[in-house]
Amino acid sequence: MPSVKNRRSPWLILAVVLLTSVAASLNQFKVPPILPLLMDFFHLPAGRAGLLMSVFAITGLLLALPAGFFFQKLGYRMMGLMAVGFLAVGAATGALSRGEGMMLSGRLLEGAGMSLIAVVCPAIVAIWFSPDQRGKAMGIFATWVPLGSTVVFLLAPSLAHRWRWEGVWWFGFLYTFFVGILFYQFVKTANQPSANTNFTGFQQAITIADVKKVFQIKDLWLISFLFACFNYAFVSFVTWVPAFLHGVRGRSLEHASFAVSTVSMLAILSCPLAGLISDRLGSRKMIFTLPMILMGILIPFTCALPMEFFLPFLIIFGFITGFAPTGVFSAAAEVVGDERLTGMAMAIVQIGQNFGMLAGPFIFGTLVESSGGWELAFWTLAPICGAGAVAGALSRVR
Repeated sequence: MPSVKNRRSPWLILAVVLLTSVAASLNQFKVPPILPLLMDFFHLPAGRAGLLMSVFAITGLLLALPAGFFFQKLGYRMMGLMAVGFLAVGAATGALSRGEGMMLSGRLLEGAGMSLIAVVCPAIVAIWFSPDQRGKAMGIFATWVPLGSTVVFLLAPSLAHRWRWEGVWWFGFLYTFFVGILFYQFVKTANQPSANTNFTGFQQAITIADVKKVFQIKDLWLISFLFACFNYAFVSFVTWVPAFLHGVRGRSLEHASFAVSTVSMLAILSCPLAGLISDRLGSRKMIFTLPMILMGILIPFTCALPMEFFLPFLIIFGFITGFAPTGVFSAAAEVVGDERLTGMAMAIVQIGQNFGMLAGPFIFGTLVESSGGWELAFWTLAPICGAGAVAGALSRVR
């Protein structure tokens, strides 16, 4: 364990790590609430507009495994600061862009920051908390995605109304800069690594044999596949539902964005609850498998729902989606059986996460442009969720 652990409260570290992680999700989800404005400004059809979300995951997919090695070599403090740097530079690049190419370049940089955050931050939580408290801690940490998306869904339309879409990007930059200072100040590893201690804070460095052991854990890959399916469905849904409500149901951007923000609001509540239930039941499998089944049942009815039932539908959907990430992060940290390998375990999970985020919004947008339109696009998410549920059921985790 890191020696500084004795001098800092794990809950303080969790709070700072959570705020830092929110920077990644906030910058990732700043596109959906103002997507129609971005489509107009950059002259993008639906298929290409989906790239504004999908391209975010390209660098994440490419960096997922290298991020695991970075974690072992650089330590979690340096890697966290690198992640914040990528996010800040990417947000500033996007804010200054006047063409699609520069905007996509900024999204690639933000995606690199997201990838590093998604590996290092849950690994920090897993390291600082004992197994009997890990589910609770991971449940709180798992709110980083819904918390960041809620903030930006609520603020983005107003920011864009006053300062155009660029104001949303500058807000992402300023928040990232602020939490970067907090991370630098509070999240520290051992002050004086000895000859027997590497910069991760562990007394024994990992070996090639350790890495091979992680890659050979079939259950970890099943968890990663489930998370790919979850992110494919979830990110596609929250990316395109605001555009659906605005373009098909005639709702204002503010109304559409607020409605979809309820998904994230309810996930903020259900993530910690999922952690408590998971620790109480002693099960991770139930926590991430059952939500996939329920998502697959609910999503296809999106187009058919009358507007008076749409908000309750989003509330139920949001509550369900908070459970899966909590179970995935907790199970991945435990399935390797060695906290030194937590970074590599999270890297494999991120392969799945980024693949889902990459494929989902782009394919969904392409299907919207097809003859099947919105209804076909939503229905295709059901078998994706089903495949994830099967992978979760097959995994041998507690």
